[in-house]
Amino acid sequence: MARVTGLFSFSPFLGAPFIPRSVRILIIVIFSWLLIPYSGVVISFSIPVGIIVWMILLNFTVGMAIGLFATIFFEAVQFAGRVYGYQIGFAVANVLDPQTQSQVPILGQLTYLIAAFLFVSMDGPAILLLAMANSLKKIPIDSLVLGTNFVPLFWKEVGTIFSLGLQIGFPIIAFMLIVTIVLGVMARIMPQMNVFMVGMPLDVFVGLIMFAMLIPIWFTLFGNQIAELSTKLAMLIGGM
Repeated sequence: MARVTGLFSFSPFLGAPFIPRSVRILIIVIFSWLLIPYSGVVISFSIPVGIIVWMILLNFTVGMAIGLFATIFFEAVQFAGRVYGYQIGFAVANVLDPQTQSQVPILGQLTYLIAAFLFVSMDGPAILLLAMANSLKKIPIDSLVLGTNFVPLFWKEVGTIFSLGLQIGFPIIAFMLIVTIVLGVMARIMPQMNVFMVGMPLDVFVGLIMFAMLIPIWFTLFGNQIAELSTKLAMLIGGM
């Protein structure tokens, strides 16, 4: 149960604060019961309490690692949306994110919802639960030590938050830079034109059009990332 609790506490959607605590506890109990056949280990009551507590902490750590690993992709997507918002002038347009209970840029939340839709439609929660079942086979619940080979892989994936975010956000950054240069040239040619009055709504208009045009490309990119999640989780679990 500790491993499932760690997964449900840190994974996307499954650990969302908007899910009532009583419902979450019920789901954890149900999934823990369903995963019992995969454990294949019976904990004896003769084991010292200190060792049992240590087992609980290790199992919670395994579930937490799996959940956080899946969350990295969504953080990258939200970072890309934040970059978009800054570029088109939505830096202060924030909305409440029910997942984290914090204020996030409106375009960051929109890109997050697009990724969330793909995650659910591609059986993302099932991928996490299958990874949990696989971890019970590779890492028994009575393990007293974890391997350290998963740490470099985990931190390497954390580094993709910035790289993947820029990869997603680079088209709008480049295009908005061109728009800014064009406005600067027009300001030099026509000094009587108020660049600020024209530039701000133009940035928003062009930025939203670019945003809509890039959504089909994002579907492919996000889909590839979600499809690779199962393989990456298997590598993560193999390194524990």
